[in-house]
Amino acid sequence: MTSRIATAAVGLPLLLLVVWVDHSLPFTALCAAAAALGAWELSGMARHWGDRPLEAASAGLAAALVASAQLLPLDTFWATLSQSVALLLSALALAWLLRRGTPDSRPARLLATLAPALFVGGLLFHAPLLRAADSGREWILLLLLTTFATDTGAYLVGKAVGRTPLAPAISPAKTREGAAGGLLSAVAACMALDAILGLPATWWQAALLGGALGIVGQLGDLTESRLKRIADVKDSGRIMPGHGGLLDRLDSVTLNVVVVYYFVL
Repeated sequence: MTSRIATAAVGLPLLLLVVWVDHSLPFTALCAAAAALGAWELSGMARHWGDRPLEAASAGLAAALVASAQLLPLDTFWATLSQSVALLLSALALAWLLRRGTPDSRPARLLATLAPALFVGGLLFHAPLLRAADSGREWILLLLLTTFATDTGAYLVGKAVGRTPLAPAISPAKTREGAAGGLLSAVAACMALDAILGLPATWWQAALLGGALGIVGQLGDLTESRLKRIADVKDSGRIMPGHGGLLDRLDSVTLNVVVVYYFVL
């Protein structure tokens, strides 16, 4: 627990600083690095269930995909097309990852390399686009802090009163009471942050957004739990003391950034 708190105490202020600086390039670079590491970790998990991805190629492709968003002019046909394609590829990559392995072949190895990159990179592709939108810094802060509030609320409520398993075959420790606590925390946090940050959403729009983030964020957590169960690993990696891998912290954010981006549009 001490290492978990220490990691958060150092990492969270640095993350918020990168989000808040005037230029968007540091944020895009951070997102590209996160996509690369996330794809690397997911490729490592894929090896546990029998695939043979090329981790370095997957990481490089994920980083390039996210970095390319920096070059897209907003409100253009190509930007709209790119967003749609990235989201579709992410969904297809996730569907492929959730199956239980394929025979070892060149096409299977190619797909095993592409899928982690397209899943992580295709979702985080939306982060630089959101940062470049009007009030982009504020929307990113709302995204991050509401997602963190969801995780914290679910953990505290589940620990205190959790009794009914939510998805025992995927994540035995999660409870329905905890999920409800996470959802309520997301709604409350999103409404508060909308007012504090001076964002243009009305109170009921902020409540709806908070509800969507609370649901989708927890689905992202369950999705990664499912992938880890298939791989038979406890954590996606070891880069963050007390937290496991980067994917263990990004699982909710990667899906929620898409929710906030299309809400803003």
